[in-house]
Amino acid sequence: SAKGQPETPLASIALNLVPKTSAMSSFNIAVDPEFENIYNLVPKPAVNVTKPPMYRSKHNPLAPIPFSTITNRGPNIGKVKNDKDPANFLRASTPSKRNPLKPIVNKFNYPQPVALKAKVPSKSERPVLGLHTEKNFITANAVESILAVPKVIEPAGGPDYLRKQDFGKVPKYLDNVKKEIAAENEMIDAFVRKQMSEYEDAPEFCEQMEEEERAELIEKLKSKWDDVNKRYQVLCMHTLFEGHQKAKKEMYEEELNKIEADLEKLTVKGPVMVSRGD
Repeated sequence: SAKGQPETPLASIALNLVPKTSAMSSFNIAVDPEFENIYNLVPKPAVNVTKPPMYRSKHNPLAPIPFSTITNRGPNIGKVKNDKDPANFLRASTPSKRNPLKPIVNKFNYPQPVALKAKVPSKSERPVLGLHTEKNFITANAVESILAVPKVIEPAGGPDYLRKQDFGKVPKYLDNVKKEIAAENEMIDAFVRKQMSEYEDAPEFCEQMEEEERAELIEKLKSKWDDVNKRYQVLCMHTLFEGHQKAKKEMYEEELNKIEADLEKLTVKGPVMVSRGD
């Protein structure tokens, strides 16, 4: 190296000998602007920096500071135009203006004193002992009840129902209800007569079942119902009903329903008519 010049590293000399592309030069400049490069010999344009104007407050700097403790006459309280002397603060029992937003509260007055109950006797006080009476309270109560005058209950401004014009008479609405009931009964009777007219010839084809035969038939139906119900309950113990088990369950249910329907017909009140075989 020449005298007085710093030694250049071999890496920088090698980089200077290699032809630089635009991408490489931009990379070196972006990474290290002070890196030794021929582009540094190109004069750079001067950048004119325009300073903003000096800040000026819109408030008057010579105006007195509000709520300041330092004034011409000493410390103050409040705004400048309405400052108060700190020595003249509001003291107790000093009249002041009432706040209009504060509600008016009247002075509370205690109600009139109620007569107190008699005091509990002290342990030193003893009741009067040895008093006896010859009054017969049973006889006295009986005499008072006999001689007592019954109280007259005056109506409290309400209507006197005993003096109404329709007192003791059947209300009109009950007459209407009776007419409706009579019309319904007539309609039912007409329907029954119409139904019975269709079976006027029923005695020729039917005969009344005897009571013994009826009771015997009821007993047999009940025993049959118990037998079928027992088999049905045993079958219901299974959790799965598939194939023949399902069909058997439905058969038992249908048979039970038929027996119950027959028992309901035989246990009705009145005679049971049975059609003749011929």
